[in-house]
Amino acid sequence: MRKLLLTIIRILDGTPAVYGKRQSGQSVVELALITPILIIMLAGLTEIGWFANNYLNLLDVTRAGARRATTFTDQLSPLSWNNVHTYVPNSWLPSAEYHMPENAANGDNNARLRSRNYNPVTGLCTETIPNFSDAIGFYDSVICIMLRSMPPLRLEDNGVDDIIISGFAVARVDPRRNNPDKPSRTGGDPPWLGANRPILEDVPQMVVVGRYPTNANECDVTEDAGGNAQLVPLEPRDPFDFNENGLVDRALSPGAPAINPLFEIENEYSELVGYDPTAATIEDAEKQVGFSWFGHHRIPGTRCIGSLWTMQRVEQLMNLPNFNLNSPLGPVDQSRREMLPNQGIVIVEMHWQHRLLLNLPFFTALGDMPVINVWAAFPLPTVEPYIVFP
Repeated sequence: MRKLLLTIIRILDGTPAVYGKRQSGQSVVELALITPILIIMLAGLTEIGWFANNYLNLLDVTRAGARRATTFTDQLSPLSWNNVHTYVPNSWLPSAEYHMPENAANGDNNARLRSRNYNPVTGLCTETIPNFSDAIGFYDSVICIMLRSMPPLRLEDNGVDDIIISGFAVARVDPRRNNPDKPSRTGGDPPWLGANRPILEDVPQMVVVGRYPTNANECDVTEDAGGNAQLVPLEPRDPFDFNENGLVDRALSPGAPAINPLFEIENEYSELVGYDPTAATIEDAEKQVGFSWFGHHRIPGTRCIGSLWTMQRVEQLMNLPNFNLNSPLGPVDQSRREMLPNQGIVIVEMHWQHRLLLNLPFFTALGDMPVINVWAAFPLPTVEPYIVFP
């Protein structure tokens, strides 16, 4: 064994074939100097691979949640969700500026906690709650599935990690139906689109006509240039008011009589008053967008938490930006736009702070780890809008 070790040392030391002369040991010194660098490079490659692996795993987790969301109906539909469970418990929020008042409409802290039956030890949630309809619904069911799909990774209540779920109803609206000279009981067709339409031209276009959960679909508190809170909506219109006339746009259920006497046809577009009035104070204003699990993700430039997806961003994607939108449109583009279907969409977002695998000092000394942001979108048939225009 000793002879073998001496031979290895001679080879590493660069000893010539004729042995016996004393060598300087230069190669051993060089190896000693370069070994730490090689170790750091190897550790860096390992951490990069670990980061990439976590990114892909979390992307699959969001896809699994969004894919499962498409199958939920009846009691587990977003339309059956009890809004008292929507807001993040005030006791979980790091700052009182994000708090929502506890009342009959917003739910109390206990109701919000029941919908997030989170176990900080296991990092999972429990779906076996005795009163099924009271706590288990669309949003918490989707997140429970995601949490079960995450191991060995886990969601931590660390001020960064979060899961946010939003449902969008997107309808094809043709502004060319707006004909002021058309005789009718209303003195002309109502304006189908307001000033903040996705496409300024009079072409059929996809418009967000609803966002769920309905009590957390807007951010009404933004910041001015000095960073002070102001009661100004982040988006130019209410998600349920696509023609921006201050009324709630909706469609009647199939076979139901018309509610609005201005319209005579059953199952037709109608409007209601007072669905989502603007709050009078910052305290009562909506400060959460989407169903947020922990409430950790702040929307930049606002005093709100939740989703980064705005109506405008969804409309931009759904309006097929690669199509030619300049006037005059060709007949092919126009005919294709007229066939765009109404759709329901669920968007699942995850924000997760990366954890090192090796935890070596020269990496941990760099500061906070990066945050992985992933999202997935799938069809959501239960919120697909049913709107029949006159």
